[in-house]
Amino acid sequence: MNVPLEPHARDLRIESVEIAEGTYWVGKRADGSVLHANPYLRCFRGRAPGSDRDTAFNLIIDPGSSSDFSAVHTKVTQIIGGLDKLSAIFVNHQDPDVGSSATIISARYAPKASIICSEDTFRLIVHSNLPRDRFIPTEKFSKGIRLPTGHRLIPVPSPYCHFRGAVMLYDPQTRVLFTGDLFGGLTEGNDTRIYADESDWSGIRAFHQIYMPTNAALARAVAAIRALEPKVEIIAPQHGRVIKGDLVPLFLDRMSRLQVGLDIMDEASDPSHLQAWNAVAQRVIAVAREFLGAQADNKLVENQALQDTLRFDEGRIFIESLGKWSVEQIVETLCAGEPMEIVGPIMVEATIAAADYELPTPHIDLEGTHATPVSELLDG
Repeated sequence: MNVPLEPHARDLRIESVEIAEGTYWVGKRADGSVLHANPYLRCFRGRAPGSDRDTAFNLIIDPGSSSDFSAVHTKVTQIIGGLDKLSAIFVNHQDPDVGSSATIISARYAPKASIICSEDTFRLIVHSNLPRDRFIPTEKFSKGIRLPTGHRLIPVPSPYCHFRGAVMLYDPQTRVLFTGDLFGGLTEGNDTRIYADESDWSGIRAFHQIYMPTNAALARAVAAIRALEPKVEIIAPQHGRVIKGDLVPLFLDRMSRLQVGLDIMDEASDPSHLQAWNAVAQRVIAVAREFLGAQADNKLVENQALQDTLRFDEGRIFIESLGKWSVEQIVETLCAGEPMEIVGPIMVEATIAAADYELPTPHIDLEGTHATPVSELLDG
């Protein structure tokens, strides 16, 4: 299997990664996080047919959360000299982690940059004070957007992956497809790789089973990707890792058949899976005990919400009912108040174990709100 080598001796906190010609990952990799965001910068150089002048067109794709803005700002500036040289901002869908920094970029740093997204997406993000007069709807360019450099970009709608107005963006020059949340994945907190290998499928599977509504939406998006010409060679998602080489057709095939959301809702509550959920719980608790020792068991014993579904028997803990819900509660309880160095491995083990036993991915708190107990928030 052809998997690209990782750049050596590179500090991803301050350095970008060129994933294709003129195409840069300009995101942030924070130690301990299991949900990384991936903004990208695409730099076009050339001239339109009939023109005698070379020109530049710099596009930032899914610029990310305002909390990651400083890292993105630094990396983009290193490449093109400043955010004022941005020509356009592309936003896949409305979630804050995808494009909330578009507001400060368009207002302060790039006042002439266009904003490219679907009408459904703009209807929501415009409420973050984005300028209406710079909005370019992807619906008007189903056959492609012609750039002043002579290049072309192709918007590819991916409805309900996971938002109704989600739109991917294909660059046929480099054969890179920017997919937004589609093909995004969870990652282990101490693994900051940029490129995926086959082991990353479990994190992709978990992410989609949590956030995507139904397989029908995934299958439709995969069909649209397969119809693109020339064929896609690189998938650049908004979360997780970049997918290249033989993994592209492999992951497309798996995604087309993946059961998510409503597809697995009934299965999640099937009592026949209780034994498998117990196996997941044992693995999660074992990881927690490595970090927390006896405190892991104490946390579970003290959680009154688990008293009706767990049985404590001479140092062993068994789920007696509501397997998926109990695992979710176990993970939440073990992670409460703990640093990401502990939280990350516990959450990753829960998702990987569920995949190993062909169970639906448990719904876990990926955004880190477990780090502060609810009681402390209310008291504060």
